[in-house]
Amino acid sequence: MTQITETFEAFDNDEIAVTAVRDFCAMPRPGKADATRLVDLVMPLLKSIGDDSRREIASLLAISNAAPKPLLLALCDYPVSISSPILTRCSLLTASELMAILSQRSPDHARAIARRTDLERPVVNALRMLENEGVDRALDLRQRLKSPLPREQQESFEQFRDSLHGDITAHAEPTIAMSIDEIVSAARDPDPAVLHATVADALAITRVSAAGLCGNPTSRNLIYMLRFVGASVEDGLKIFAALAPDLAGDPDVVARFAAVYSEITTEQAVHKVWSWRSDDLLALAREALSANDPGLPDEGRANIVHESIMKVA
Repeated sequence: MTQITETFEAFDNDEIAVTAVRDFCAMPRPGKADATRLVDLVMPLLKSIGDDSRREIASLLAISNAAPKPLLLALCDYPVSISSPILTRCSLLTASELMAILSQRSPDHARAIARRTDLERPVVNALRMLENEGVDRALDLRQRLKSPLPREQQESFEQFRDSLHGDITAHAEPTIAMSIDEIVSAARDPDPAVLHATVADALAITRVSAAGLCGNPTSRNLIYMLRFVGASVEDGLKIFAALAPDLAGDPDVVARFAAVYSEITTEQAVHKVWSWRSDDLLALAREALSANDPGLPDEGRANIVHESIMKVA
């Protein structure tokens, strides 16, 4: 009887907390009194509700311009799986608050903060002082988001044509060293450009191709990418779930994903990634040619660019 009562109360607390936050965020102009009431109601419930409810609350408050600061900071004390929306995109956190979080929380929190679209110089300096490879990579990734072709990719384009020999599967690894967890984290980032840049770096393809690849999670091409970077089917499903949460809840779709995953070999994945790089090289060459040929009509340039973009099945 006690267990049943506790289960009911826990469920009730989850519903109360999430509904209160959802209603607050739906208000056109919530005032200070509304924010105070929300804190008084939800703060005591945070410890008793489930992680799914905490994640939903964090996602709702992260995009609210009137979110109560005490709730935001309290949620930042939880693991990144819960606090990531606030750490990566909440505009209400000040530089001093971000630096306080850096000094008190895990490297995962620091990596999430490093993925914010704009950071004040003191925060960037504090992140660099951590001398953490994952944090540095997240900062560098943000700097490269607007770059059409990172230097590392161009070097890979020039080298991969001379690598078509020996053990094919030995070439199946990210071009820029990164862990599967980093790719999963990028897939869960609210800004899709983060995943596009991560995949472009991992496969040494252009961001146009990476965006096309990530834009169709039901394509076999996503699995080719996952095989190339050495992801297990479990990690592959995490990325699939981040890109297509509705489909990931269907057992038949998950079973089909796993079946196709087992059919595709690493060697096939390497050949597929090399073909994407080749397509990108041809696209870049044609684009440069059309830009330098004033006699080429505009329609012809458009056709060349569109025909050269990596095709996603």
